[in-house]
Amino acid sequence: MTEQQQFLIDAVVEGMAVRLVEDESLPVVDALATVYGSTLYDKVNDVETGLYYQSACYNYNLLKQELDYGKP
Repeated sequence: MTEQQQFLIDAVVEGMAVRLVEDESLPVVDALATVYGSTLYDKVNDVETGLYYQSACYNYNLLKQELDYGKP
């Protein structure tokens, strides 16, 4: 994984955590734990999926689906 890819992954994770804090009123620690504990995080972190290229908003919607309907 390149530094650029890691930067994009970190930005997506940060964006999803911020959305959880704003939308769900979660503390930052809980929001980060939710993101890092999700199946989606593993997929975003896998550069082969290309999800790290998608926006944080796009990935957040996928995360919400996972949280609402369970892990795929």
